[in-house]
Amino acid sequence: MAEEKIREVPDKYKQPDDADSSFARIVTNSKERVYYTSSSHIRIWYNNQTDGYDIHSHDAFEICICIQNNYEIHVSNEVYVLNEGDILIIPPHTLHEYINNHYGVRFIYLIEMNQFYKSHDYKTIEPLLFNAFLCNEKTCPDIYHKVYELFMEMNSVYFTNSNFWETTVYIKMYQVFAEIAKHSENVVKEETGNTSQSISRINALLRYVDINYAEDISTEQAAEYTGFSKYHFLRLFKLQTGYTFHDYLTLKRIRIAEDLLLTDESVTDIAFQSGFNTLPSFCRAFKKYTNYSPSEYKKLRMSTIENDN
Repeated sequence: MAEEKIREVPDKYKQPDDADSSFARIVTNSKERVYYTSSSHIRIWYNNQTDGYDIHSHDAFEICICIQNNYEIHVSNEVYVLNEGDILIIPPHTLHEYINNHYGVRFIYLIEMNQFYKSHDYKTIEPLLFNAFLCNEKTCPDIYHKVYELFMEMNSVYFTNSNFWETTVYIKMYQVFAEIAKHSENVVKEETGNTSQSISRINALLRYVDINYAEDISTEQAAEYTGFSKYHFLRLFKLQTGYTFHDYLTLKRIRIAEDLLLTDESVTDIAFQSGFNTLPSFCRAFKKYTNYSPSEYKKLRMSTIENDN
């Protein structure tokens, strides 16, 4: 009885009054259908359940902030152990699961950002969100406290149902992304001392690749596009994006292929359309970065769509 009492959600963190009986997290074939309050596209939980949450994905960004104890989260082929205060941002359509068998407290946010996801600005930080983005005092000392503060401010307007709460949450989420961009700039500035020129040239390349990902773009050609020597380019690109150019281009193509796998195109056609030279190279890369073969991924996502309909 005492344990159950401890697990009660504090009154100030209970869901808004307009949440009905369907206000639940439901996973079918690894795809989560998210129900939001009223007509919004945002949901925030005070979560203190002792069990984990099966592998799933959804159209929204998911953010987990560990408040008490720790939490293990598997995202694609990475394992994150969140300690108190850690923030993990999981991009849309990314398979992930929560591993847990003990009491703890965390806030979980689901926020649909479809317009921003397709925007010009998002492309400049997309490499940082190919997988989950871990923000804490060690990984992001320059922005961590500001980002944490922004999420706590989201809680304040959401749980108190303040006027224009949804707009306010979206504004603060955009600020979070701006802080992530600032963090990338700071990393480059600390290492090179010349941030504006370096970042603008790399950003121009990212936008070029966003359109021409299927072309045969070598590292030498990418360096030439930015106007930097190959050595200088490799160093700057890794600093700003966290990836080598080759790994970035591969991941970009895989993200494109994930969307194409929801169409009627064959896996072979998708391999070439997304920029891979051979079907085996496509299958190897896809499995490496997603833990699924293209056929497995296609079957999983297509069955999800059928069930949702």
